Amino acid sequence: MAVAFALVLSAVALASPSSAAVPERRVALVIGNSIYTAVPPLSNPERDAKGISAALKRLGFDVVEGYNLKMDEMTGIVREFAQKLDGAKAGLVYYAGHGIAVGDENYLIPVDASLRSEADLDFRAVNVQLVLRQMQRDERVNIVILDACRDNPFAAQLAAKSRAVTRGLTAIETQSASGILIAFATDPRATAMDGERDTNSPFTSALLKHIETPEVSITTVMDRVRADVWESTGKKQKPWTNSSIIGEFKLNPTLKLAAVDPGVAATKTIDAAVPMPAMPAAPSLDRTQIDIKTWEVAERGNSAADYRAYLDAFPSGQFATFARNRLASLDASKPASGFLATPPGVNDEALKKEIGTAQTETAMKLDNVGRREVQTRLRVSGFQPGKAAATFSPSHRKAIQAWQKSRSIPETGFLTAMQVSALRAQSEAAYQAVLAEEKAAAEKKRSAKTAGEGKAATRNVTSYEGDEMYRRDIARERGQAYQGTTTATPRRGTTSTGYQGRVRTREGDSGDSAGAAIFGGIVGGVLGGAIGGGFRR
Repeated sequence: MAVAFALVLSAVALASPSSAAVPERRVALVIGNSIYTAVPPLSNPERDAKGISAALKRLGFDVVEGYNLKMDEMTGIVREFAQKLDGAKAGLVYYAGHGIAVGDENYLIPVDASLRSEADLDFRAVNVQLVLRQMQRDERVNIVILDACRDNPFAAQLAAKSRAVTRGLTAIETQSASGILIAFATDPRATAMDGERDTNSPFTSALLKHIETPEVSITTVMDRVRADVWESTGKKQKPWTNSSIIGEFKLNPTLKLAAVDPGVAATKTIDAAVPMPAMPAAPSLDRTQIDIKTWEVAERGNSAADYRAYLDAFPSGQFATFARNRLASLDASKPASGFLATPPGVNDEALKKEIGTAQTETAMKLDNVGRREVQTRLRVSGFQPGKAAATFSPSHRKAIQAWQKSRSIPETGFLTAMQVSALRAQSEAAYQAVLAEEKAAAEKKRSAKTAGEGKAATRNVTSYEGDEMYRRDIARERGQAYQGTTTATPRRGTTSTGYQGRVRTREGDSGDSAGAAIFGGIVGGVLGGAIGGGFRR
């Protein structure tokens, strides 16, 4: 497998010089807002934005940039960006500063904003949809990166007046248009860290580390950024990405080779009479570059075999951790034996584009039984939702996110109808086994209860055996043959002759006196006979 993998890599490496130049014009908009007038200033957005702007310029982008912009300046710079986008093959927007979500809308907040009500957002903030509309007027690759989920005092001010105001930003759909990638510094409706003063935020710091890596797709860049931020924040912040880009888009498509192909350079000066070589000499790649190319091929294949092949070749490579994580995700998402991972009509690619929201979950109209079923299916699939309940608690949301991650679905913690169908297909065998176990346990409990009632009835019937024994003893003392009882069963504690022993009845003391008289007569007769016999001897 490793040999075949290496052959594939060699073919890719030989083809790479054809894409060594950036053929199309690319335009970027970069905004960093730090110095707010109505709320305390932020430490790092301006520094973050300037760092990203410099990196994009090195990558060949035509950058439109602005810092600490007021409302009219922000709308003006968006207009300038829209004009430069005309004819460009790629557009990128990076924003650092305060942002706010109201319902399904996200807003970027200028430094002079003063928000007293939800209505102020339409006139004193920039709707992200305004920016997206400018980018989607033509067919191109569009990338939007928002480091705008910081702890936001504007949200706190508006939350008291509007239930629609939430923490962080809300997820942005990409299904309506192909060729777009949306990246947030953290999960939707979560808060990102601003970082230490005089540094970059954790998200932008990781982005600056990876954005200029050559020959790496933008999705790989964001995967690496996510991993770095997750670790650097102690697993408190996880960047979120949603993409509908078809194929690969590389921010730095130029692969810097260790040596150029001498055959190509020589063709300009060599005599035309000299025949061209049948095949140009293969470029020389150092181990780091081979590592990168190997990972790119493995990522395109996105199979367990490809990731294992990469680990065989580079067990300590710079992408080894990512390869192991991908293997773990693929293993966790394997369906139960005998069942498809997804039902007919639902495929993995469609699932990856499904974004669960509170609205999609409400539209399913899950009742209490349905929610408990989802929780059970999550548990039998290897995720731990906690105690079953009629509603989805935070622990249930975390289990949903973990399942979504295992299927490469946007990790929102909310479900869609397609996702529930996929979960049912994945967990059906194990879920039916659980139902069978619960049914068997219920039957066993009912059987045990019935057996207990039968034993109690038996004890009640046999309690009269003491009367029969007593009558046999009396008959033996009198030298009579005992014929058994043929009369109806007496009430408990009473013999057929009326003897009650030590059992008192509710009729009063007359029964006791009669019993005592009979018992005295019997005992007297026995003793008298014994004594009389003694005197006769």
